[in-house]
Amino acid sequence: MKKNFSITKFISVIITLLLFIGGCSSEEKAIETVDSHKTQTNDTQTHEYLSITNTEYVNGTDTNDGMVMRVYTYDIQNKTLTKMADLPYNSQYPLTVASLAEDTIFYSGAGKEKGDELFSYNLKTEKIQQLSSELFAINSIIPDTVDHTLVMAAVKKGERPVKVMFYDKETQDMTILNENDSDTTTWDISYDPETRKSYAIQYSEEEQYNHMEESNKTQTPMVPPNHTIIEIDPISKQTRKVIELEEEQILTLSTRGDQILIATAKHINKNPIKYSMVNIKTGERNEIDLPIKARSGLFLSKDGQGFYFLGENTKANVNQERGIYFYDLKTQQVEAIFLQKEGFINNFMLLTNPIKIN
Repeated sequence: MKKNFSITKFISVIITLLLFIGGCSSEEKAIETVDSHKTQTNDTQTHEYLSITNTEYVNGTDTNDGMVMRVYTYDIQNKTLTKMADLPYNSQYPLTVASLAEDTIFYSGAGKEKGDELFSYNLKTEKIQQLSSELFAINSIIPDTVDHTLVMAAVKKGERPVKVMFYDKETQDMTILNENDSDTTTWDISYDPETRKSYAIQYSEEEQYNHMEESNKTQTPMVPPNHTIIEIDPISKQTRKVIELEEEQILTLSTRGDQILIATAKHINKNPIKYSMVNIKTGERNEIDLPIKARSGLFLSKDGQGFYFLGENTKANVNQERGIYFYDLKTQQVEAIFLQKEGFINNFMLLTNPIKIN
């Protein structure tokens, strides 16, 4: 019987959470509390910020009082960390993303039946709303895309593959990319705010299963199936293959302008991890040497001169704490943003906030 690889992301995170429990806010950065009733004016600027999911004990020490998904935002321009809300941690994979443009946090939560559903939390009214009813798992949520559309990598009830899904916030309709394809699964998704197109890492579950069988038979590290990055048009939902890697796993991706930053590995759950820049138009790939260890959470900055990552800084003579960092491609300097000290950093996302000013 085939082993289910569709939900390996959140399973691995849960196991790691049980082993580690210890996440963080950087002691060097002040934590603010969000004022959900703050008034805004008419002129607008845009600020980039990080939305961070950190699972923590309610009482700070043990599970007696339960756990929460603590949602933070980090303003990149002002370098301020703000606690937004505590949300119930009852999902298979703790996942939140704060859309400041909408004063809303979107997150994964337990539905009425087995599995996770999409929920929203209004920061002003503190109202929780369930937005989906036919999902089993959610691996990624991108809230601020084209035409009031939220993009997810998620699994429907009773199915195996992870699919790219588009949720219309106005009509509450869900559109599933290649809904009848029962073999192709999606590992990760990305959104390019410059071109307003979405991108997805995909592979064949049948091919993955065959590689797993071969690995078990030979007792050797598992070789990945071919991994492909596709480009998705925001309106027509037509797709285009950007690049396909033969027997190489694409762990995560970040798209910005004309380039894609990817992390790859030659074997499943094995080091080393390599990093590359891919030209979106031509598919040309150039490997880059980076002093980091990150399997997930790469986000290119707006100017393309650096990126944020979740992992470890592996530079010599540096305390290698797990956390969120910024790496400057020009200076090769690494800046700690949010270090893991109190809880566990599950995920984060780089987003843009239209700030209204006087």
